[in-house]
Amino acid sequence: MDASEYKNYILPFMFYRYLSENQHRYLLDNHLKDFYNVIDKEEREEYLEECSKGIGYAIAPEYTWDKIVSKIETHKIKASDFQDMFDSFNMNARRNPIAESDFADVFSDVNLGDTRLGSNTNERAKALNDIVLMINEFNFKDESGHDILGDVYEYLIGEFAASAGKKGGEFYTPHEVSQILARLVTINVKKIDDQFRVYDPTMGSGSLLLTVQKELPNGNEMGSVEFFGQELNTTTYNLARMNLMMHGVNYRNMELRRANTLDTDWPFAEKEGIQIPRKFDAVVANPPYSQNWDIKNVDREKDTRFKGFGVAPASKADYAFVLHGLYHLEKTGTMAIVLPHGVLFRGASEGKIRKNIINENLLDAVIG
Repeated sequence: MDASEYKNYILPFMFYRYLSENQHRYLLDNHLKDFYNVIDKEEREEYLEECSKGIGYAIAPEYTWDKIVSKIETHKIKASDFQDMFDSFNMNARRNPIAESDFADVFSDVNLGDTRLGSNTNERAKALNDIVLMINEFNFKDESGHDILGDVYEYLIGEFAASAGKKGGEFYTPHEVSQILARLVTINVKKIDDQFRVYDPTMGSGSLLLTVQKELPNGNEMGSVEFFGQELNTTTYNLARMNLMMHGVNYRNMELRRANTLDTDWPFAEKEGIQIPRKFDAVVANPPYSQNWDIKNVDREKDTRFKGFGVAPASKADYAFVLHGLYHLEKTGTMAIVLPHGVLFRGASEGKIRKNIINENLLDAVIG
């Protein structure tokens, strides 16, 4: 298989090791380390509930990373153990309703039965064993004890995107581009007093959201940034969930969703049964260029995202993404979006939208 598919094994297994070690730290910090030796069913259940409440998920003792590695090294692993491991994780991910959307089905892209891993069950198991042992050898901290896992994960996503060529742009914005967008939307922020809210309606693997956090003066403080993101592709959505958490983002500070941004509006808050659009300090986006979209379903009167501006043509959704982002922007916020050059000069409905954006004085700059 090529590298862009191989990522669906390497990255999830890296994430699983991270989750397992993160749970271990939580248990030690809360003096719950006996969990791994518990035999009593009720007591075990209490521990799983406790983990789920604290970190949003729970890994059963028999499926911790160390236990899986030990089974491989002592040749006691069965091919079915990997499926059981992911099934068990999925089941326990549903214990905490608040965290369920962040953890449930996060490993759904790991196709354990893919014949390219091996022509029979034993060959496939050996390939998976090799991946686990390779990831296990890797040190997640640098010489000074600093956690480098998030940086390595981000680097790998970039490398996988490069090897996927043009298609890599579907899930990764080159770091240099991300950095310009992130600096533009944070340029006036001297200090985060409350919580900085950032939204990416086409988030890919989430790298753009994380770059915004890095550019904020105290963005690395726990809980200082609240992340919202939406992504249509399931594989990429799973990557984004893993990517943010591997960078230390707590599940309570992220709301990511798998859906079509243009079909129905999101995110919103409910107030007395009425949906009110959430507004953000920053919106960043690198949407798919000049994509077809279904304007037959757009209610031109009721869809307030496009009201007063116009609806982008069915053959080019570029301005639909622009208007969606502007609609969710605080009056004091900034949006930065990457678009094809055609949006600067195409006529018809796009010309009208462009004119309305300029008349409303919403455009600060165009960078070519």
